[in-house]
Amino acid sequence: MEHYYTAYTKSVNNTLYFFVKKYIRYNEIKNATDILESYGMHTDFDKACTIAGIEDFELKQQLFKEALPGKSFLQPAINQVAPLLSKNFRVEHINNRTALVSKLSVIKKMITSKMPQWLLVSHS
Repeated sequence: MEHYYTAYTKSVNNTLYFFVKKYIRYNEIKNATDILESYGMHTDFDKACTIAGIEDFELKQQLFKEALPGKSFLQPAINQVAPLLSKNFRVEHINNRTALVSKLSVIKKMITSKMPQWLLVSHS
């Protein structure tokens, strides 16, 4: 018995989806058909692999090259907690920019998202 994998892309409603499939092949049995063990479909290649149960980074690289020849798969960043500068401030990356965020600014965002007609003014 051995596992083998396939990966390809398909455009659905002008959105590129990754399809990753994991098969079982029984070499001991003649003329046995391969069995689809798991598969994943997602717009994010890494998520498609996770859905299919594929966690090995080297295998993901190989499958990504199969799905998109000429492109390289980069390992996604591990979820990192933003560093704390103090109890009141932390650093966040918003729209590819580094920003200093205070607890008050987070509270303002929460309130204004729930009640957009309210205007919060700081008294500095």
